[in-house]
Amino acid sequence: MGCEGAHLEFPAKLVLDDVTLGVHEGDRIGIVGKNGDGKSTLLGVLAGQIELEGGLVRRTRGLTVGVLGQTDSLSDDATVGYSVVGDAPEYEWASDPRIREIISELIADIDWDAKVGTLSGGQRRRVDLTRLLIGDYDVIMMDEPTNNLDIDAVNWLEDFLLDFPGTVIVVSHDRHFLNTVCTHIVDIDYNKIKMYVGNYDFWYESSRMVQQMLRDQNKKAEEKKKE
Repeated sequence: MGCEGAHLEFPAKLVLDDVTLGVHEGDRIGIVGKNGDGKSTLLGVLAGQIELEGGLVRRTRGLTVGVLGQTDSLSDDATVGYSVVGDAPEYEWASDPRIREIISELIADIDWDAKVGTLSGGQRRRVDLTRLLIGDYDVIMMDEPTNNLDIDAVNWLEDFLLDFPGTVIVVSHDRHFLNTVCTHIVDIDYNKIKMYVGNYDFWYESSRMVQQMLRDQNKKAEEKKKE
């Protein structure tokens, strides 16, 4: 899956300019960049939630994608339990060790019968994350998943994603999380992207080296002008 020649503009702002990105099975990709550079937008494009003005999004036939967006679409009137497992009878999900573990690690402290509308923002976010993780998806896309999680929950989520057999695409400012989970980093900068094979630290050091090289080139160019 991925995108080719992606072009997208918002009023008075160019967001993506001829962006091409290939995502392969099993990749764990972290999307980084400055605030407002389009990280969440790129995630939405890949998820099929945002329509491009030019270019195309490629997706293998039958590929299933689960998304944790910046905001959720949970119903205020639904219970926590319904929001997580829907109409599935208890004997189905309660007999699944994987589902029980996800619920226990993320929302054990939240009343199963509470209405979503009565929850705090952090609790609501954890319910939505639980909903996503118990699903059966080939690709998981997440926007800032570690927000509102304590350190134990973050560590558990890292282990969960490391064991996940599918593809993970995540927007995050959490350096430790990106270092632990990601095999690739996609850097969005001035409407363009560049992919680095490695974790956050590899990207950081590589980008610093590139920036230093550009500074050296500019310095030499200025010195030649003065000669």
